[in-house]
Amino acid sequence: MAATALLPSLLLILLLLPAPISAIYPYDGSHALRRMTLRHPRRLPSRLASQSAHRRSPFPKRYVLAETKTTQALASSNSSPNRSSSEHHHSRNHKQSVRNWIVGFITGSLLGIVSGTILSVLYRQVVNCIRGRYRSPGSPSIFSPTHIKRAEDLAFLEKDDGLAALEVIGRGGCGEVYKAQQPPDPRKPDRPSMVFAIKKIMKRTPDSAEPTSDEESRLLDKWMRQVRSEIQTVGHIRHRNLLPLLAHVTRRDCHLLIYEFMRNGTLHDAIRGAAAGRRKLEWPGRYIIALGIAAGLEYLHVVHRPRVIHRDLKPANILLDDDLNPRISDFGLAKVVPDTVSGSMRSGVAGTIGYIAPEYHQTLLFTDKCDVYSFGVILAVLVTGKFPTDEFYCTTEEIRMVDWMRNAMRSAEPEVAIDRTLVGNGFEEQMLLVLKIACFCTYDDPKARPNSREVRLMLAQIKH
Repeated sequence: MAATALLPSLLLILLLLPAPISAIYPYDGSHALRRMTLRHPRRLPSRLASQSAHRRSPFPKRYVLAETKTTQALASSNSSPNRSSSEHHHSRNHKQSVRNWIVGFITGSLLGIVSGTILSVLYRQVVNCIRGRYRSPGSPSIFSPTHIKRAEDLAFLEKDDGLAALEVIGRGGCGEVYKAQQPPDPRKPDRPSMVFAIKKIMKRTPDSAEPTSDEESRLLDKWMRQVRSEIQTVGHIRHRNLLPLLAHVTRRDCHLLIYEFMRNGTLHDAIRGAAAGRRKLEWPGRYIIALGIAAGLEYLHVVHRPRVIHRDLKPANILLDDDLNPRISDFGLAKVVPDTVSGSMRSGVAGTIGYIAPEYHQTLLFTDKCDVYSFGVILAVLVTGKFPTDEFYCTTEEIRMVDWMRNAMRSAEPEVAIDRTLVGNGFEEQMLLVLKIACFCTYDDPKARPNSREVRLMLAQIKH
C-alpha cells in the first residue's frame, strides 16, 4: 500500500525531468511487450505542474515502467534514429558489394585460366594426332598436313625395299638423298602428285655390330643429333624462305627426313652452272636470292622465339624453287638459343671452311653474328661468281676471299671483283653496293657487323 501511495509522486517527478521516458506496455493483447518513448518539454507550466501533483497517474497499473534514460547522448540518439541506422546500413551494403565484386573477379579469373589451359591442351592433342606425333613407333610423323594429308601416302617407305626403286639425287656424309613421288590420291585422281626429297640418315640398330672405332661412334651420335635438330627446328618453323620438314619416318636401320623437292637445285650448283655456261643466272635473280636469304635469317634470329642459329650457312644449303626463291635448308647443325641466353654459346666448331666466322673458330663461341658472317660470304659469291675455296685465291696475295674482296673495293677499279658473266648488264653499281654490304657482314669484330634485320633493310634499299 505504501508503494502504491508513492507511485503518483514518482511519476510526477519523472514527467518533470527533461529526458525521455521509455515504458513497456502490452501489444495487441498478447503477452509480448512493446517499448514506448515519451517526450515532454523541458519545463512545464507551474500551474500544470501543481495540478499534476494532485492527479492520479495517467498510466494504469498494468503499465510497467521499463527504464528512463537521462543522458543527453541517448536523447540525441533517440531524436534521430533513422539517420544513423540508414548510414550504418548503407556502409554495410557498400562493403558487402565490394567484397562480392572482389570474390567474383578472382573466381572468374581462376575459372578462365583453368578453362583456357584445358582448351589449349585439348587443341595440342588434336593437332598432334592430326600430324601423327602420337602414332605407334615406326609410323610416319607428319609435320605438314597441308602437304601430306595421310600417313598411308608414306607407307611404302617403311618397307625394307622402299628406297630401292627411288632415284638417288645426292650423297652426303650421313647418307643418300632420294627423289620420290607421292602416290596418287584415289579420291582425287586428277590432282598432280607431289614430289619429295628424302634424306636418309643411318642409325645404330640393336642387332648391328658395335662401332669399330670411337670415330664411328661419334659419327653415329652426330647423325642422331642432326635428326633431332631438324625435327626441333624446321619440323615446327614455317617461313617462305625456309625449307620445311614435312615428315619423319623411322625404319629399323635408318631415319628418313622428307622435304619438298626443289627443282632448281642448290645455289652452289646454279653458280657453278652459270660460270660454266650451262645455265643462266642473271643479276636480278641473284638479287632476289640474296634478299630472300636475308629474310629467312631475320626470321630465325629476330622474329622466331626461341632464336635459331643455323651455323652452316653456305650456297650448298640454299635451295631454289621454280621461281628462284631461296629456301634455307639443312638444319642438322642448328642450335636453338633460349630466351634466357643473351650472349654467346660455346660449342665445338661446326660449319664449312671459308664460311666460318673467325671468332667462332678461335674461341668456340658462337652467336647469330656467325650466321651474318657466313651470309656476307654468300653475298660475295653471288657478286663475284667465285667460292672461298677456289684455287684462284691461293694465287693472290690475300689468300682469303674476304681480304681479297676488301682490297678490291678499296682499289680504283672495284669492278674487277664482279663476275665476268655479269659485266656489261647495267647493274654494276648495284652489285658494288651488295659487295659493300658483304664487307660489312664479314668484319672480323662481330660487334661491328650488322644484325640480320639491318642487312635485309640495307639490301631492300637497293633498287634493281
